[in-house]
Amino acid sequence: MGRILALDFGTKRTGIAVTDELQIIASGLTTVDTKDLMEFLKVYVKDGIVDLFLIGEPKQMNNMVSESETHIVAFIKKLEKEIPSIPIKR
Repeated sequence: MGRILALDFGTKRTGIAVTDELQIIASGLTTVDTKDLMEFLKVYVKDGIVDLFLIGEPKQMNNMVSESETHIVAFIKKLEKEIPSIPIKR
């Protein structure tokens, strides 16, 4: 079983966490400048240990979609094109 790579996407920096091989425990991995995120992910997944990208879905206090959602959706579209072999969940 591979790992789940979780992303807390931000317009400046993105936090990254990863699970163990059994997908039981997640631990913080690093924070990456968002402009360098795609390159970081391409290098990280070359080992073939990632089964899934899990991308946060931020909400406002009234449970409405966060204003950063448009940036996240654009990133997801790019990620689907750049690394199509790994599914994405929100």
